[in-house]
Amino acid sequence: MNPLLSMAFRNVLRNRRRTLITLAAVTIGVAAVGTIRGVLNGLQGNIIKGSIETTLGALQIHRTGYLANVMSTPLSMDFEADEALLSKVRGVKGVTAVAPRIQFAGTLTLSVPEGQEQPEALFFAAVAVDPKLEPAVTPQRSKLFTEGTVLDETHVVLGDALAAAFGAKRESEAVLLAPDRDGSLNGELAQVGGAMRAMMPGEMKIAVVPLSLAQRLLRMEGRITELAVGVDDVNRLPQIAAELRAALGPQFEVHLWNELAPERKTIMGIQDGISVIVSIVFVMLMLLGVANTMLMSVLERTREVGTMMAVGVTRASVMTLFLLEALVLGVLGAAGGLLLMVGLTFGLAQRGITFTPPSATMSMEIFPFLTFGFTAGVLLTAVGGAVLFALYPAFRASRLRPVQALAGR
Repeated sequence: MNPLLSMAFRNVLRNRRRTLITLAAVTIGVAAVGTIRGVLNGLQGNIIKGSIETTLGALQIHRTGYLANVMSTPLSMDFEADEALLSKVRGVKGVTAVAPRIQFAGTLTLSVPEGQEQPEALFFAAVAVDPKLEPAVTPQRSKLFTEGTVLDETHVVLGDALAAAFGAKRESEAVLLAPDRDGSLNGELAQVGGAMRAMMPGEMKIAVVPLSLAQRLLRMEGRITELAVGVDDVNRLPQIAAELRAALGPQFEVHLWNELAPERKTIMGIQDGISVIVSIVFVMLMLLGVANTMLMSVLERTREVGTMMAVGVTRASVMTLFLLEALVLGVLGAAGGLLLMVGLTFGLAQRGITFTPPSATMSMEIFPFLTFGFTAGVLLTAVGGAVLFALYPAFRASRLRPVQALAGR
């Protein structure tokens, strides 16, 4: 072993109480930063998986200009869902399923026996889906449904807030009113198949309607406003989207799930920002602890440093020795932090964390996980930061004059 490194190990162990306190600070800091990120990874992974598998699908295909006009006249951006188009989509490598949909808005009220007071009609936003094809694209959508909910050609599923506002129960008869693409108001009767919980804030007055019923209501037989696409690998979404654009041509646009739900992307961006701030605070605290330890060590060993210089040890070697001591502290603290971080994350992942977002009515279960890149970055930051924050104490030790150092000054 290098003599300076051997000396560094011995010097670190000389004041064991201070060393243990410093190692504890580094260990807790590394573990806290990693565990917080692991929990956030689990939360964001749940948001991504939930968005894709319960509502949006991995990709969506619309007529060009649909999203730019989605707040005005989206029904006018409809297209025919013929077999030729569906075959083009299915022919792209990585596409596993395709489901036609219509996004629309209208009002809903319950049909009541004559003589009873008619409840006030409420606005709702709806997605019309094919009950047979949709599960292949959003296999987890049914988990949002309350127990016993039915979605088929004659039943609609109401958001639980919408159902509660009407006091609607299963098999209640509902009247759906909505304007078609020409602005004419049309109505259809349907049965309430059950209620649907909201996974994210803002998903309250919504409904899922069978596609055939929506096409009759909107006078859009055989036509749709979007195709939802399932894929075999979400990590290849940009490549699959590019191949779909090439196959479909300029008359269609293809969007990834996060382009369709910018609010969720914003939420995750805010989460990342808060995580970075918290991580910086923890890292600064633990590295300041290392700097303080090294500075105290220099002050206490002034005579020792003077003796070393008097017998011929160079200033560069003195500086290297103190930096090696900081390196030893950083490596040992990072190793302890890694063990604690992995243990905490694994334990939380085994049990899961149940969390209900504000304004949502469905809880989500979070399973934290760590990524290699982030974990390696935290460890390198702890070790490299310990050495960096020890530069000043080490430089100060190397600039001592032997005569003054031997005198304790």
